[in-house]
Amino acid sequence: MVTPASAFEQRGVGIEADGSIVLERRQTAAPRPFAPQGQKADHILYHAANPTLTAVFANPGLIHAYDVFGAGPILEPGAWRLSLSVDGRPMRGYPPHSRVRGRLLAETWEAAGCRLTVTSFCDNTRNAVFQVFQARGFDERPHTVEASMRVSFLADEEQTTYALHYDERYGAIVAILGETSVEVAAPEGERQAVPTRAALVGAGCEPAEWRVSDPRAYLTYRLDVPAGGERAFCLVVTGGWSRSEHEALFQQAVQQWPQALAEAERHADWLAGRLQLEDRTLHSLFAAGLNAAISAYHEDHEGRFRGLLPSPDRGFRRAITLPADAYWCAQALLPFRPEMVRNEILALARAVHDDGSLALGVTAVARTDANLSPESGPYDWWPAACDSPSYFALLAHDYLAWTGDRALLDERVDERTIWEKVLACVDYLRGRDTNRDYLFEKRPDQPDWAYDVRRDDWVTYDLALHYQALKCTAQIALLRDEEETARDLATWAAGAQRAINERLWNEAKGYYVDYWRSYQGFVEDHASIDTVVALLYGLASEGQSHRHLAYLERTLETRHNDEQYYGDWGVMSCFPFYKERGDLAGPSAWAYSLHNGAAWPGWSGVYALAKLLHRTGDWRYPLERWWTYSLDQYWFTPSEYYAPPYDAPGVRQSAALYSWSAMPAAALILGGFGFWPNLAGDIVLRVPPWGDSRLSGIRFRGRSYDVEARGDTVSLLLDGDRIASDRHGLRVRLGRMPVRI
Repeated sequence: MVTPASAFEQRGVGIEADGSIVLERRQTAAPRPFAPQGQKADHILYHAANPTLTAVFANPGLIHAYDVFGAGPILEPGAWRLSLSVDGRPMRGYPPHSRVRGRLLAETWEAAGCRLTVTSFCDNTRNAVFQVFQARGFDERPHTVEASMRVSFLADEEQTTYALHYDERYGAIVAILGETSVEVAAPEGERQAVPTRAALVGAGCEPAEWRVSDPRAYLTYRLDVPAGGERAFCLVVTGGWSRSEHEALFQQAVQQWPQALAEAERHADWLAGRLQLEDRTLHSLFAAGLNAAISAYHEDHEGRFRGLLPSPDRGFRRAITLPADAYWCAQALLPFRPEMVRNEILALARAVHDDGSLALGVTAVARTDANLSPESGPYDWWPAACDSPSYFALLAHDYLAWTGDRALLDERVDERTIWEKVLACVDYLRGRDTNRDYLFEKRPDQPDWAYDVRRDDWVTYDLALHYQALKCTAQIALLRDEEETARDLATWAAGAQRAINERLWNEAKGYYVDYWRSYQGFVEDHASIDTVVALLYGLASEGQSHRHLAYLERTLETRHNDEQYYGDWGVMSCFPFYKERGDLAGPSAWAYSLHNGAAWPGWSGVYALAKLLHRTGDWRYPLERWWTYSLDQYWFTPSEYYAPPYDAPGVRQSAALYSWSAMPAAALILGGFGFWPNLAGDIVLRVPPWGDSRLSGIRFRGRSYDVEARGDTVSLLLDGDRIASDRHGLRVRLGRMPVRI
């Protein structure tokens, strides 16, 4: 039997010590955009993003897509073409060697006496996509490398290329792109116009040939490589803003591409350096997850938005931030980039209604539609969600625990402070409790993360989050010396804990049910992955936690579940599938799809975190099986979800480089090392179960900490100096002066 690890290795995928993923092809073949049904594609689609853009790179040497935040798509997706030749001989098929890390894809071809590498990347900040063509000779004769590309700018019924010409001043093709629109609100589908924009494509050297034919540009470059020497040029694509901005940006980029490449390499090195351990699978998934979390952060060129988007894979036609996704993504960002989380809180705060309701998603730009429904606000995407208010409160608490930045609570957004909005969110859900039994009732049309499943009345997932939000808000109130408020919230939290365990815990079978529709006497009692949140926050007893985890392990881990038909492919989101078919809509109406059984790397990370916290069961399987399965498919960035029964793109694998699919990386920090602080600054460090390792550069309340595990001893280091050490575990309070407690 082939083990999951050897399966991706047999497909030519390897993991290097620096976290790089490499693909070695023994035999090259002509590119295929999609595999025939039942077969696997041989190409790579690799996603990269920085705060201004998202790009998709593809074999062989293609810029598959390029979108600019707030300005929409610049290139026609999938239309880029490239042909390479060395000494007049075409380099056909896929590159024999591909390597991805961070924001880079490097592809290498070998010819007689010459090696050619094409490195596609973006740097940390610029709105520009780079491609470096680098040739090196290995014998005593010169070589000539020729690269010819076809660049297609987006042109459809919504956008036209008004002008396309070659500008000799820059040695570049200049495109003036027509007006387009981006989706700013759904499900209504309102769109916002984006004005005419410019784009440039070219290199620091003049092309040997060029031609334009709207909407396409054709460029050819030649490299004359001396015997035993090396030559390179860099192609730059930049667009989305005004022509003058991009002319200046283009000139800077083509001159400074070596610095941009070094910056991209440093980012990749930084990702790899946050965690050191011998296990390359865990190391690579950590780096990939952290990269996905950082890639979620975007800033609008006009200064209207700074926050976390779910996935750059969807481009920016739907510029929406989701409180649920942002909260789980933040668990990986808070130890390293807390300022990104701060900006996200402020972005979400704009959409908190006066009554404390908060939508499933928050648009980056306010809607201008004067015909808003009474329940909708200008930033709402699917109003009045049942989990978003809790996530907003939790996000504010966790940010405060990591940073100690109390000033955020008093910042005003639309004349109300963040603290007032947190209280309003918690009170909004309390107000949904119509019979005052501490369990708020969810309406059938109210969304939560499983938005196309009509779960209503008492939902374990929503109620468990509300319980934690009550506790966290009570703790913040105590920190602010608002004792009456803290007492009131703590009383409700205790009542909610009792009620949830009385109504939604199945003592006979030992697990929490998905939801209970009390007015019908209907219970959806299958295993649902989102019920695992009840185990993270002290709602369940230790005995309940162990029983519930054992039930999820038997039922949702596909290696143990012989009732599903597709073998060992990860952790399902639920099983058996939902009983009430009439309550399912969209893709979730299909078995194994979306919220009805698909595997979600983000939920796998939350589930692994629960196992690590409670030190029970096999933590490794949920932590890494989604990743080894992905590597076998050549998915080198974390997906939103996947479903093996389907072959259609977008159904088998959803959006790539997905923000909260960083949760497996967060689980290594929070559950493995135990670095998960409370408001007092207490942490309980552990020796992680994977053995000797080091977690580096954790930012906590203005200082930088490392955690080192060697043998049975865990140590805490401050700015490189060891400040505490003990066997098996270590409890400390971190502030200006760390204290053992």
